Formats: sequence, C-alpha cells, structure tokens
Amino acid sequence: MNLRTTRLLAAVAGSLALLANLGPALAQPADDYPSRPITVVVPYPPGGPPDVIARIVASSMEVQLGKAIIIENKPGAATALGTAYAARQHADGYTLLAVEPSFVVVPNTQLKPGYDPVKDFRPVSLTGRTFHTLGVATNVPVANVQELVKYANAHPEDIKIGHSGIGTPPYLSALSFLQATDAKILLVPYRGTALVVNDVVGGHVSGVFTGPSTTAALAKQGKLKILGITGRARIAALPDVPTFLESGIEMKGVNDGIWFGLVAPAGTPDTIIAKLNAAAEKASKDKAVIEKLQAQGIDPAWTTPKAMGDQVAGEAAHWHDALAKAGVKPE
Repeated sequence: MNLRTTRLLAAVAGSLALLANLGPALAQPADDYPSRPITVVVPYPPGGPPDVIARIVASSMEVQLGKAIIIENKPGAATALGTAYAARQHADGYTLLAVEPSFVVVPNTQLKPGYDPVKDFRPVSLTGRTFHTLGVATNVPVANVQELVKYANAHPEDIKIGHSGIGTPPYLSALSFLQATDAKILLVPYRGTALVVNDVVGGHVSGVFTGPSTTAALAKQGKLKILGITGRARIAALPDVPTFLESGIEMKGVNDGIWFGLVAPAGTPDTIIAKLNAAAEKASKDKAVIEKLQAQGIDPAWTTPKAMGDQVAGEAAHWHDALAKAGVKPE
C-alpha cells in the first residue's frame, strides 16, 4: 500500500467517524425541536388578514413551543414570491408559510408560480376562518339575492361586482356566486377591496364580496345593503342576514368561508408536524387568541394535518376547474 492510498483510507475513516459522531446531532432537531426561533413567511404586506392572523396565532404557539416565532413578510407576484421562497427552505420546521385560498389558486393563474401547493408543502393546521358578505349599493333595486339574480338577468351586465384581482378571496367568492347562479353579472377588477367598498357606497359599482366587519357598520349607517353571507350558519353580528345556502345558492369553494392556515416545506418530519399541530390546537382554544381573532371578524380554527391536506387538494382541483370554466388562463 503506497503512501497516497494510506492517506486516502485515513481520510475516509476520519470522515466516517465524524459522521458517526454527528448522527445524534443530526437527529437532534426533530427530537429536541424547536431549539431556535421559527420563522413564519407571510406572502402579503403587514396589516392584512393573513398577516394579522399569523401574528395572533404565533403569539400563542411560541408560548406552547418555548421558542420565538418571527413573522417575515414577503409580498409580491400575487403571493407567489413568498410562497416559492418558503418551498425552497430546509424541511426542518424552522420555516413555515401562512396560507389562504390564493395558495391553491395562484398556480392556475401564473405560468411559473414556482411551487405546487400539494407536492411542495406539508399541511400543519388551519388557523382561522372568516366569511364574505355580499354588500350592494343602495341604488340597486333588490332586497335579496334571488331578486339580484332576477334583476341581473333582466338587465344583462348592468350589475357589476368589484373585486381586488383574479385569484383573491373577493374574486373567488364573486366567481363562485356567478357560477352557482348563472347570473349575467360583470366582474370588475380594482386595486384593492377598500376602493371597491368606496365605490359601492358611492353607487358607482353595484356590489362587493368582503368581510362582515366592513359591511356590517356600513349597513347600519344605511350606506349599503347586505344580501347574503357565506358559511353554513348565520353569524351573531348579522343575525338577519341569511346564508347563501339558505337562499338556495351553493357556492362551491366558499361554502365554508375563507380559510387561513400554516404549512411547512415538503419533507418536514412527522414529529415536527405533530408538535406544530398540537401548538396550533392549543392556540385555537386560547382565550386571548379567540378574542383578538373575533375582534377582526375571524373565527379561530384547527384541523389535523390530514384534514387540511384533503381540503387543500380538493380546493386545488375545484379552483382549477372553476377558473378554466371562467376562461382564466395562466399568464
């Protein structure tokens, strides 16, 4: 054996010994997780519902887990920028992603979103759920959704519902309503829901789908009319407003409201997902969390990872078909 071979064998032996010693350390993150702060990527700017919900829920989860949870806002490309970034992070439980319906919709509206919602992530849990009301201008001569559909079909394209962009929750609710009723209504894009609401109040656009925390106060002031709400039951804040289901309108994809949740990169170990899910469950029962979420018009939510995974897969398939039917093509 020459000197070169001897040195090579010695180097290999040394490397194997190092790996053997590192074995317990490499396993440690799953066993002792978390051992350092966790980052939750929010693919939206600060202040919106996904950001607010993530911060409220994280404030409780970090107490359960014993380590800080840092919120990192990465808006851009209709949420694809932050979502694709999270998909590329290590699957060690130290990077999570805050999601809502756009998570499964964007791959149907962009040619290269940079991620697959089913293949590139593991579900952790839902964290919240809210509902959309249909608010219409006071100059729209209807008192309920049946009258709205009848009026729209008698006056094609007179009724215009504004939304904050294709793929956003207000758009999804409006699209679901149109496909459920076949009403001859135009969908009009705006640069934000607040702008739509202002135009509804001003009588410049017929209606908007948005949260009850926005429409309830305006309806009380007589500035708009609320015709219906998504979800399977009426809400305490609007006891006289029927659900769309009560009115005989099944709005697929939004029957259960607008959901929010947490996911982790694919490959994250089961033990870590289980710890995160347990912390999310406790957060959903935390009185302070419940009060803060409900003040924002959000109901706390929790599911098993499997239940959330089934929902994500089901909605991905549903919105793929619904958007294709609406003529929406990836760009």
